[in-house]
Amino acid sequence: MNINYKKIAGFVLSLGFLFVLPLFITFAAVGPGAATIQNPLGAGNDSVQALLLKIMNLVATVGAIIVVFFIILSGYKFVTAGDSDSDRTKARDMFYSTIIGGVILLGADIIANVVVKTVSTTVGRTI
Repeated sequence: MNINYKKIAGFVLSLGFLFVLPLFITFAAVGPGAATIQNPLGAGNDSVQALLLKIMNLVATVGAIIVVFFIILSGYKFVTAGDSDSDRTKARDMFYSTIIGGVILLGADIIANVVVKTVSTTVGRTI
């Protein structure tokens, strides 16, 4: 068995920098006149619920763009299928799969929003 120690060492060092470097940056900024670290997600995103909601909204937006693209692509394939029954069947299956995927994406977005709002109101905080 051939073990590549250079790749393992590079991976371990990368993980070390990934987890240790933010600690050095955080502890270096402590003291009088120290700079504060700004939230990269923007103001008002100080909870896990807000972060998950923002991620789900991003996934839903990108997914909606992909769904529209595949609807157009399946329409193109259906138009260019001509008299070929197999090509029309493939285009129809692509269209149905795209619609089902879009419904699943929309349902997941709705469920995520409902869960986050329910947890937020239960805890007593609004997002």
